[in-house]
Amino acid sequence: MEKSLFLKTCAGEVTSTKPVWMMRQAGRYLPEYREMRAKFPNFLEFVANPEAAAEVTVQPLRRFDLDAAILFSDILVVLAPMGISVEFISGKGPQVKSPVQSYRDIQGLSTFDSSKELAYTRKAIELTKQQISKETPLLGFVGGPLTVASYAIEGQTSKALAHTKRLYYQDPGAYHEFLDKMATDLGTYLSLQADWGCDALVIMDSWAGALSAEDYQKMAYPYTQKLISIAKKAGKPIIHYANGAGHLIENILQLEATAFGLDFRNDLSATLNKNPNTIFQGNLEPALLFAPVETIQEKTLEILEQVKNRPHIMNLGHGVLQETPLEGVQAFIKTIKNYKA
Repeated sequence: MEKSLFLKTCAGEVTSTKPVWMMRQAGRYLPEYREMRAKFPNFLEFVANPEAAAEVTVQPLRRFDLDAAILFSDILVVLAPMGISVEFISGKGPQVKSPVQSYRDIQGLSTFDSSKELAYTRKAIELTKQQISKETPLLGFVGGPLTVASYAIEGQTSKALAHTKRLYYQDPGAYHEFLDKMATDLGTYLSLQADWGCDALVIMDSWAGALSAEDYQKMAYPYTQKLISIAKKAGKPIIHYANGAGHLIENILQLEATAFGLDFRNDLSATLNKNPNTIFQGNLEPALLFAPVETIQEKTLEILEQVKNRPHIMNLGHGVLQETPLEGVQAFIKTIKNYKA
């Protein structure tokens, strides 16, 4: 691990070759992933199968020269142990049968032991570590408290978070109790992933961008920071990523994370200039991987030139899109590996 470009960068070291990994790198763009997925009609059974999860985690590393593996799982695995039933419906995504709508609903949620209820994650981590190089870090992850709570409240994916905001405005006491519980449970689970063998930790706050800066500071920030405070005790680097949250960057950078992912809508140059001592990750537009190889090389080199004199983790500005051509992924990674600052 001492040779890991990824961990050197997380420690603030400027490396001539930048480390690279991709959000959703273990996923649907890979034919071998689709083949494995077809064996599990139930998505949550797929996630909870340690052998399958480990195999899918390792798949992209067999194809590409990546500097980190990220454990294959899902941000909603914590809901069922809480007593919130969730099902993944083809074409619709996650569906919660009985959404959280009141203080009474929150009072009825279960307290659970992640080491028992999510023990399959520990097994998947152990199996993955047996298959990857000792110099390749394994990343564990959870969703941000706001994001995970929003699925429980909305009952499904929501870009507007109307029900979540309504609960906050109509019954702030209930909202804050739920988010506090969510932060505690997610922080504990993330910390356990470190104890089980993960070398770095990621927080994916997919729907933070649906909030104004004022609401983010009250509805999300305290609970994300609580999650981080709990997970930091494990002593591993923590990367925070918020989608569509360029307007929240000043708020987000107050979090005590090690590095911050920037989505593709962030102005990278302006953000770097304004924050010279912060470690960032990203932020190539994912759809650019559909472009001709020359265009991918050009846009990747633009980022590399901007970050050559600072620690920076190369990544997309969101997850790999489902139909992304393998040639596009290869061009992105190869350009990074061939570049010397």
